[in-house]
Amino acid sequence: MLALKGQKLLIIAPHPDDEVIGCGGLIAKMKDAGGKVYVLFLTVGDTKDFSSNGFSSKRERIREIEAVSKYLNLDDYSIAFGGNSHHLRLDQEAQLELISAIERGSPLSIEKLQPTIVMFPLATNYNQDHRAAGQAAFAACRPASRQYKYQPQMVFSYEVAADQWNLEKLFTPNFFATLSTRQLKKKIAALKLYKSQLRQRANPRSPKALHSLATLRGAQSGSNLAEAFYCHRFLA
Repeated sequence: MLALKGQKLLIIAPHPDDEVIGCGGLIAKMKDAGGKVYVLFLTVGDTKDFSSNGFSSKRERIREIEAVSKYLNLDDYSIAFGGNSHHLRLDQEAQLELISAIERGSPLSIEKLQPTIVMFPLATNYNQDHRAAGQAAFAACRPASRQYKYQPQMVFSYEVAADQWNLEKLFTPNFFATLSTRQLKKKIAALKLYKSQLRQRANPRSPKALHSLATLRGAQSGSNLAEAFYCHRFLA
């Protein structure tokens, strides 16, 4: 069992809400155990979407970040690339720029924060921002001499329910974080604070989808509820 007390978790989130959908239960679990949690949002901007409003603004989403950060008691968060020129266009950014922001170029970069755990999205997601973020974060966590480069002890990819819609292989988790009922409720409550992104049934960003996925991952790991991840590196 991994002791979370004293751990420092850095979550790379392409957009506001990805950190909750992929790691919201673990965030609650980390804070319960006395660990620290930081989120590096790569982009925030105006978005046309398939919702009742059909649109969410950058200003609206920043207010939601602030509410979620306060509710989950995040230790800090930062936005790497703000504005519409980057939002939903991370695949058009030079990978070097994305890697640099994650590795050492932002206030919550790996070199500056020196987290023990780094989590980022799966690079097989259909969303172009998720793919670019996953590839860049994976490269930023590459093995190197500790004399010259900080090495997070644990490196994971997190899932979202929408990851099942892809043209590559399906996600096969190899690491599970068990959740209490209260921790899952905390995750779902945090999602509801992202009002512009909240969806109802039959949508991967709905409370029902989060609860159902946690139940499935719990059954797959011999527990009641869980979040699933893919472990790229675990140094004891």
